[in-house]
Amino acid sequence: MYFAIFLVAINAFKLLVAPHFPLIGDEAYYWLWGQHLDLSYVDHPPMIAYVNFILTSLFGPSELAVRLTAIGLVLLVSLIIYLTGRELYNKQAGELAAIIFNLVPTFFGGGMFLVPQMLLFLFWSVSFYLLVKLLKRRNALLWYPLGIAAGLGLLSDYVMALFFLATVAYLALNKKERYWFTKKEPYLAVALAALIFSPVLIWNLRLGFTPLFYWGGKMGAGPRVGDNLLNFFGLQPLLYTPPLFLLTLYLVFNKKAPQMFKLFAGVVLTPFLLISPIMNIGGHWTATTYLPAILDLPRAKRWVIVTTLLFALAVNSAAFAYYLFYYPLPAELKGKEQTINRQLPQYLKEVAPKSGRTFYLANDLGMIGLVSFHGRTKTYMAPGRLRQVDLWGAPNIRRGDNIIYFALNETTLHEKLRPLFRAVSIEPHKRLFNKDADLPNKTTIFICTGYLGGKLP
Repeated sequence: MYFAIFLVAINAFKLLVAPHFPLIGDEAYYWLWGQHLDLSYVDHPPMIAYVNFILTSLFGPSELAVRLTAIGLVLLVSLIIYLTGRELYNKQAGELAAIIFNLVPTFFGGGMFLVPQMLLFLFWSVSFYLLVKLLKRRNALLWYPLGIAAGLGLLSDYVMALFFLATVAYLALNKKERYWFTKKEPYLAVALAALIFSPVLIWNLRLGFTPLFYWGGKMGAGPRVGDNLLNFFGLQPLLYTPPLFLLTLYLVFNKKAPQMFKLFAGVVLTPFLLISPIMNIGGHWTATTYLPAILDLPRAKRWVIVTTLLFALAVNSAAFAYYLFYYPLPAELKGKEQTINRQLPQYLKEVAPKSGRTFYLANDLGMIGLVSFHGRTKTYMAPGRLRQVDLWGAPNIRRGDNIIYFALNETTLHEKLRPLFRAVSIEPHKRLFNKDADLPNKTTIFICTGYLGGKLP
């Protein structure tokens, strides 16, 4: 009963505060993918685009629909974790694991945002649950839903490929499980997953495996070893709590740790750990590595569990207090937080010059998504800024046309635009709002009239 009460209470709280968390840049960018359906995308496979397409088809461009979907995904994962803990140990362990999952900062606050990693975690946890159940009950038919779940995970994030590696390693290293290699079901499960994932392979073959160059470029872009390592070893304990972080290290590197947990935690942690000196690792990228620790923590000593929960509550309370009450809101936007974005379409209509066509541009992936979402207009980037946007086509700007340019963190753009237009002015008022990357204070809107020619910056 207490578990059900907990789930009702925590989700009621999220629903209560959801209107105070506008769409972040990444969410808006992935929403834009849903307006350009494809077999895959440069940054990630296409599942997040399909989810956003369905949401938009049902509810239109609705912030509430996006937020409710994210909250619903966390609730669904909570139930899967409960079932997995019950399968591994008992009902109480499953309930406590699900409670811990919900309170971990990455999944409590971060879980309110609809990003690919949350879809990955859903299908990873479903796949792990089916594998646990399969190995415990020796039911070969479970390989088929496992193959489907793993295939959907691959459609969500390439990290899912590591699940296959951990599964093969576990079967190979355990004598009593090796007989599965003589059965047809595991191979048919892999074939199912490959069939589901095949559109992504076709897309990559057609575009020369563009994602490899995209992510390779991120790793090779001026590595700052000290900063990157500090970011990794600072963020991980903060976002997942020190006990879960240390327990994960124990599971990966201690010979006495359960082998299944060791493999499924290590298969994700190890590659991210290896590249952390040369790449700034996003805190949520490693989320799946903590599933074994979340499931194992209920068996820890009481003080370890209490410490985990208290640390999580402290971080969550501080983060929510900041974003709800202390976020540095520009004075001009006070009292307008809930309305300013809805006024963007009218502003774009009013500011567009009367002569010539008007195009809307942005210089940042989050900004192009936010302008498209809130402005209800097609938004472009200058060619060469972002490979994914280039695939959607460049703006066909001709002499005499105009652009409204939304720029984030630009200090030299004004000088670059002035030679290309008869006149360039700056919008004096704030027109966009969210609580991501200090967007209200760092956004400049350039109104450029009378295009003269030249390369757009």
